[in-house]
Amino acid sequence: MYRKLFCFLLLLASLSIYGQTTEVVFIQLNDVYEIAPLEGGKYGGLARVAAIIDELKAKNPYTYVILSGDFISPSALGTSEYEGKRINGRQMVDVMNAIGVNYVTFGNHEFDYKYEVLQDRINESDFEWISSNVFRNINDNTKCNSFEKFNARAYSYWRDSNFAGIDMTLIGKPFPEYTILNVPGYLRNQPIRLGILGLCIDANKQSYVSYENYVESAKRVYSVIKDSVDNLIGITHLAIDEDKNLASQLPALSLIMGGHEHVNMYHKVGNTIITKADANARTVYVHTLSFDISNKLVDIKSDLIKIDGTIPEKPSVKELVDEWTTRAFKGFMDKGFDPLVMVYDLKNDVLDGREETVRFGQCALGYLIANAMFDAAKSSDMAFFNSGAIRIDDELRGEVTQYDIIRVLPFGGKIFQVELKGSLLRQILETGWNNKGNGGYLQFYGIEYTAAGWKAKGGLIDDKKSYNAAVSDYLLSGMEQNFGYLTKDNPGILKVTEPDPNNKSDLRNDIRFAVIQYFEKWNR
Repeated sequence: MYRKLFCFLLLLASLSIYGQTTEVVFIQLNDVYEIAPLEGGKYGGLARVAAIIDELKAKNPYTYVILSGDFISPSALGTSEYEGKRINGRQMVDVMNAIGVNYVTFGNHEFDYKYEVLQDRINESDFEWISSNVFRNINDNTKCNSFEKFNARAYSYWRDSNFAGIDMTLIGKPFPEYTILNVPGYLRNQPIRLGILGLCIDANKQSYVSYENYVESAKRVYSVIKDSVDNLIGITHLAIDEDKNLASQLPALSLIMGGHEHVNMYHKVGNTIITKADANARTVYVHTLSFDISNKLVDIKSDLIKIDGTIPEKPSVKELVDEWTTRAFKGFMDKGFDPLVMVYDLKNDVLDGREETVRFGQCALGYLIANAMFDAAKSSDMAFFNSGAIRIDDELRGEVTQYDIIRVLPFGGKIFQVELKGSLLRQILETGWNNKGNGGYLQFYGIEYTAAGWKAKGGLIDDKKSYNAAVSDYLLSGMEQNFGYLTKDNPGILKVTEPDPNNKSDLRNDIRFAVIQYFEKWNR
């Protein structure tokens, strides 16, 4: 009798177990440049994200925070100075450490800085970097050496001392090309094994960086770990078409947590889910992965959470955010900015600075900035700049402050006056037009595109004539997409006039001052 009862109870227990699932949670952010809430506190703010992280981790300790690239740059606060040097994303890493980010991969804008700056940010980070297709170039003979994370104190001492040429026995931790999470399942001796890889778009080439094809890298990594994992997850900073291609080429991927586009999206290719949250933590994705007793993935529930004023801020993180904001604002004030001063009240108007607007057509914000450049550079016939200089990826509404202008143009930069041949001018405009969709798309003033061709100075551009243009300095670096030919030594450039850096009243020394003054003219 007892034996039958025991067997019956065992059967009930087994049926109950088989009906249960184990859950693993991923909190996904991407393209985060601002630590504080924006638009008067209406949305965003990493102290609010921290509150969500704490709440979810309290419910499930197997909760992991992911940031899918682009955070060190281009942050507006990062362009200010603190302790005698540019902040350069230091505030981002500090706050990311505080909220408990676990894993990141490179975004293309992590390479906006020189290697030494990036290395400092890497060493300050408490989170793990995963890089499957991006490698550091040591020199011409060593092309693919993994980036490393050094002991922060030892690295700082070595860098700042007079012993940089001496081996200080620094211990570097190479970036892994993948990581494997072992999460307890229902059976103790059978953990859930999740493989995670990290991929970045090759859109910001620097001499110290090498890229491998993202699909080939992902396949290579998977071939190494496929017998050691139950499921494969991607942290990517790729264009959405590349994410979709990756999913079709590597169907073993269950989930791709991506970045780069700045707008939230959800796609499914085969059985692979692809998601992206909104930039600046306007939203975050919360992915709940459910596994049965045999560790089989039975469901992925992806919830897009809006980060707004209904979410309380975690006090300790808010204190850190306020501290960094105060430091950065003081740095801006030392440079002549007054971040909280209103420069214009848009009232019911909207200035759209979203990438989907500024990189695909001529828009009001781009026209305004180009017009400000034209005004600052006297005797120019026109003005143009790369739309990638506009980094706000948001809409300006209501009262526009000087800090909003810094957010729009965090890189700043000088305005050059360039005398150039009509043939080169036409080539530049054609290149910009064909760059639709990326940062090399041009915004301009004093130029018109017509069915008959490009017009400037009241007529069609003449290849044999010369023209004077106000141009953003970055365009003459040759680094913008498809503009490799546009440098100061191009034979089509007849003369380049740069502002005197010692003349603080010359608005050409910083495009942001030119835009601020132009806004203030509207108020008069």
